[in-house]
Amino acid sequence: MKAFHSVKIALLVVAIVAIYFLLRSLFAGAPAEATAEAETRFAVLAETATPQEWRDEIIVRGRTAAKRNVLVRAETAGAVAETPAPEGTLVTKGDVLCQIAVDARRAQLAEARAALAKARLDHQAAVELNREGFRAETGVAAAKAALDLAAANVERAEVELSKTKITAPFDGVFDQRHVEVGDFLKVGDPCGAVIQQSPFLVTGAVSEKDVAKIVIGDRGVAQLATGQTIEGVVKFVAAAADPATRTFDVELEVPNEDGALRDGVTAEFTVFAKKRMAYRIPRSALTLDDNGAVGVRTLSPENAVGFAPLALLGEDAGGVWASGLEGEVQIITRGQDFVKTGQIVDVAALDAPASGAER
Repeated sequence: MKAFHSVKIALLVVAIVAIYFLLRSLFAGAPAEATAEAETRFAVLAETATPQEWRDEIIVRGRTAAKRNVLVRAETAGAVAETPAPEGTLVTKGDVLCQIAVDARRAQLAEARAALAKARLDHQAAVELNREGFRAETGVAAAKAALDLAAANVERAEVELSKTKITAPFDGVFDQRHVEVGDFLKVGDPCGAVIQQSPFLVTGAVSEKDVAKIVIGDRGVAQLATGQTIEGVVKFVAAAADPATRTFDVELEVPNEDGALRDGVTAEFTVFAKKRMAYRIPRSALTLDDNGAVGVRTLSPENAVGFAPLALLGEDAGGVWASGLEGEVQIITRGQDFVKTGQIVDVAALDAPASGAER
């Protein structure tokens, strides 16, 4: 009898517990689940990224160089008779830099001219005689050949005489003289160097990742080791890389009307690439996806987390510049490493720490 009474009490207790949990699930289940979900939702910081006008700046190290620097050489042999152009002076195209002694060249020219005059008379006489029937056509042809040969000898003598004057090939500065009066020059020996004064060049080389950013016509500013600052435009970008360094030559053309620039001065110049639209992203917002791609975590209007891969273009004090987004985009700036794609999150106020930020 006592055992039956104990069983009744146990069944009563079980029934009461079951009823308790049933009532709790009916009246308090839905709010509890919503509260639990709200309590577990992650909070992040986000900001709106908008496209802005941006241009890349490529820094190139190099040196100044004359656009034309020519070593003027002798085209005929002889002793130097004069050096009329002092070193370091401005010269005009055609100015005599070194005068080689004429020697017998003037006499050879006079002899050739005399032979030409005689050949001309012989040819005229042959033509007259042929007209009157006293000279055959072959005689006229022979006289014409002699006339042509005499004319060629005159031209050769004139050219040989003109070569005794070594002249400036273009306007510029007579930078160096290699001979003095009395020196003997052979064909090919240098008289001196002529440097074109303006425009000047600043030359350098850029890496493979930067060469595509530079095009002819881009503006550039160079800072020289002398303290001078000059501005110009890109006039040349190499189409082939240097096989040893895998870099590409770039030339910046700058004006030098006052002749202040010198050849061979160390320089660092910045090329400003063409403007384009890009996004400035805080460095702290960058993250990696499961495949190792660099990008940012984004938010949909429903606060669902997404991922956008970026192409990094450059950087400045305010962050990195990148492409890969479209229009205005909400990007997560704090907490992005603790959420995953598709997750619904809360966006905390800018002055409030994001959940998990201290982790």
